Amino acid sequence: MHPIPSTLLPLTLCALISNAFAQSAPTPAPASTAPAVTSAIPVKISGRLDVGLRSAIPSDLSKETTSSEAVDEGSNARLNFSGASDIDSDLSSYFMIEMRFNADNGAQNDSAALFKDKAWVGLNSKKYGDLKLGRLHSPQYGVSTAGRYEAFIGDSYASMGSRGALAANQWNNAIYYTTPTANGFNAGLTFSKGEKTAANGIGAHLAYTSGPASTAFSVQQEQDKWDTTTQKTMDTVAMGAYYDFGIARVGSTYARSSKANITGTGSQSVFTVGVRVPYGPGEIRASVRNIDETSRKSATDASSDVDSFRIGIGYAWLLDATTGVHFSLVRDTQKRFNANGSEKSNASGEGAEISLRKTF
Repeated sequence: MHPIPSTLLPLTLCALISNAFAQSAPTPAPASTAPAVTSAIPVKISGRLDVGLRSAIPSDLSKETTSSEAVDEGSNARLNFSGASDIDSDLSSYFMIEMRFNADNGAQNDSAALFKDKAWVGLNSKKYGDLKLGRLHSPQYGVSTAGRYEAFIGDSYASMGSRGALAANQWNNAIYYTTPTANGFNAGLTFSKGEKTAANGIGAHLAYTSGPASTAFSVQQEQDKWDTTTQKTMDTVAMGAYYDFGIARVGSTYARSSKANITGTGSQSVFTVGVRVPYGPGEIRASVRNIDETSRKSATDASSDVDSFRIGIGYAWLLDATTGVHFSLVRDTQKRFNANGSEKSNASGEGAEISLRKTF
């Protein structure tokens, strides 16, 4: 992957800010005039709770195949705060922060990050595009393998879980510029400043949506997830697409990370395909996911590689616009290997869930 000049992003920020001052800077008030009272912008609060009964497949089927029962989350609970204000007829500013927590026990999902999913501030210009800064979604997670391309919209036990390859879902210390949408197309550039032993991240996307069709493609380079001891990068390409036929929406995602591990020889690819079919008061949803890992530890040691094939089928019973009962059936097959690449184990397990989801 050829690095994208990160200088474009600060220049874009300067252009947007200059546009704001040029078009909307207020005329200084006379000395005798009392200062204007500044009112806070309205803040929108939204989120989700999703809890149910689950018979869960063990994470390592080579050690255990018996499912365990629990009251658990069908999808991670979230609490979101956002707000926006118009600066002038073209330019607006906005912010969004979102925390994740466990609805079954109320605990914070990640003790190291209160606002785990996102924490950003931005400027949006109808003429020049959008620029946001903070803890942002990476191109893979936010654009090319977004939930809209997956049958379960990324959530519920029967979903494919991670649709992306090794690339991180969120980037810290990041800047993301997205062009205005024209004829259904938009493009974006992003840069993330690495900290301590983490390498810088850089990426781009191209997306298209028109009527029943949507597709997106992204490339990114960031800190190697399999070798975190040095500032070493890996590359990821990803894409997603769906087409809504009316009687069914068919979607698919693909992501591949390469140049991973300490010798730069490892890779992981993730492929999903699924369908959403309106039926009765909800939707039938079904999908498959295949994960293929190569040389996770090194080019000569396959003992850490895990290949898996997952089938998920479910039904979303939508009681109203904010309430749903979600049913899931899952079958997962995992293959593990010896150091020389020969098959060490091949095991399968089945799971199920029913959950009550409420959005607000």
